[in-house]
Amino acid sequence: MVISVRVCSGRTAFEVSTNVRIDLIKISNVLKSRVATKHILLLEHKGVEVSLYPSGRMIIKTKTKEESIEIAEDLLKVLGITVN
Repeated sequence: MVISVRVCSGRTAFEVSTNVRIDLIKISNVLKSRVATKHILLLEHKGVEVSLYPSGRMIIKTKTKEESIEIAEDLLKVLGITVN
């Protein structure tokens, strides 16, 4: 799995991109989310706000790049998606 990370334009979050397609409606039954549509899933994971998109892209509101990677990898693990 490819994961790339870059700081968002507002510098308040990190954009984490993967090469995994995600069925947001299906996983909304697994994860407790605030908003769940086929276009976006908004949730809190380990106290961190996450916006998840079907393309596997995530916007993660953390202070460091390393923390955003940890949250993304843990979230994918919860979903049963292995990270190489």
